[in-house]
Amino acid sequence: MIKNKAARIISVLIVLSLAAGLCSCAAADYISSAVGRLTSSADEKPNEDGESAEDDTAREISNDITVGIIDYDTFNPLWTASQTVKDVCGFIYEPLFGIDSTMRTMGVLAESYIIGADGASLIIKLKQGVLWHDGTELCADDVIYTVNTIREGNTRYTSFTEPITGIWKEDNYTVCVSFSRSVPDSVSLFIFPIVKNKSLYSGKQDFIPVGTGPFRYVSANGATYLEAFEQHHDGRAQLDRVNIEFLTDLGKYRSLFNANELDMADSEMLDMSTFMPKSNSNVTDYTSNTMVFAGFNTSNPKLSGALTRQAISLLTDRDEIVTNIYYSRAVASDYAINPQSWLSFETRTKLRADTWSAAQLFAQDGWTADSRGIYYKQIGGKLTYLTVSILVNSDSGQRVAVAEQLAQWLNGNGIIAKVNACDYKQFNAMIAADNYEMFVGETELLPNNDMTGLAGSAGNYFNYADSETDTLLWQLGTVQLESDVQSVSNRLYERIHTETPFAPICFLKKSLVTGAKIKSGFNPSIQGFVRETEKWTVK
Repeated sequence: MIKNKAARIISVLIVLSLAAGLCSCAAADYISSAVGRLTSSADEKPNEDGESAEDDTAREISNDITVGIIDYDTFNPLWTASQTVKDVCGFIYEPLFGIDSTMRTMGVLAESYIIGADGASLIIKLKQGVLWHDGTELCADDVIYTVNTIREGNTRYTSFTEPITGIWKEDNYTVCVSFSRSVPDSVSLFIFPIVKNKSLYSGKQDFIPVGTGPFRYVSANGATYLEAFEQHHDGRAQLDRVNIEFLTDLGKYRSLFNANELDMADSEMLDMSTFMPKSNSNVTDYTSNTMVFAGFNTSNPKLSGALTRQAISLLTDRDEIVTNIYYSRAVASDYAINPQSWLSFETRTKLRADTWSAAQLFAQDGWTADSRGIYYKQIGGKLTYLTVSILVNSDSGQRVAVAEQLAQWLNGNGIIAKVNACDYKQFNAMIAADNYEMFVGETELLPNNDMTGLAGSAGNYFNYADSETDTLLWQLGTVQLESDVQSVSNRLYERIHTETPFAPICFLKKSLVTGAKIKSGFNPSIQGFVRETEKWTVK
């Protein structure tokens, strides 16, 4: 969304002083006794033209599925920029932890964990006996190598590791992590694929993937496919084989999926606003962690009052935006928490505009309507009308439509509003320079819904600082009991809702679309479209 400063909108590091002598996982003085016990809910390249040369044997296998790859770059799961490659890597690689459809964390390669009493440290116990596809055993060095690789480079998972200040092992099956601050639900950040120690070669097309997942990569006799890994730690997969078709363009990918030549596609590859699934297809929606919001420059005198920002938020008809702009491919929300999360709570059943309540809030914040109905008040001894310019990135048609719709509502309710749509580079520059009044943005929240980057006083896009919010952000990383987590979370999200440095509008939906052949087992979540593939079945 926003270059350079964008990472802070997802996760801003607040550097706290660490206790001296924090050098061993055995140091009981910084680790609490709260323990979470977890339960689990070759070397040939593609042809030059990008097409897979599957052999006849592959096509005769009945207990298999076929998936497509476009924009092939590398099977390195940390560095690939291709969504389709990322999906295929979901069959091969596994994370320490997974996240289910309600955003609860469960163990995959991790057996148990201990969170420090201050929320700034973590011990992870690995499952023993987990084998890589080459027959060697998963160990702590593999985890440390993966985390350090992510920390050292710009990968799709870089923001997940930003709070980490150190990682080391206590023994071959125990990993210790220190953070720069109290981190809520820190284990949910470890949902990235774990790679074998010293196995990565950045950006090389001849990278051979070796994972711990249910399927093993095979390239032989002109064919590239995945076969069930007989020694998978969670049992052999239901499927025997996953065939891979290397395709040259998105049009071919979509046409083959529509012709049932591919058995799986996702909403990153399909235009879900126009896609018409066949009657025997399965469309499995989930609410992503991508939040669309309106941001306020709280240092602007006209928008410095929380009541004014609340009032503008109340003039936003979120249900109408979801229906008419996102074609119901989103879920309306005025709280900064994924509506599908177990921590979510609703205060209104319909997220319609509330013009009466908005007018009351404007009045409480000192605004008076003139004969034309336009709000004004004295600011710094000067008569000031409530005018706002809404900045938006012109490259996103939907967000431009949101900004224009918001301006229309404001203009009809006592505010003089206009839209400033500019290109990506200028949009970034204006946000970075605080040269805006409002903006419409989109951000991918971290899996643990850490609000530090959006609302922490150490730095955010809105020039917002609030000691009560900071205290709640810290507390959320220290609580252990589920009831306490829910209590602190509710207070935090309610505080952000009341202060309104930004106004959430909706969370976007994503979908896994499977053909008639795949019968069961698919269960996408914010972890990804392809997960728990050992459960997928065609029978």
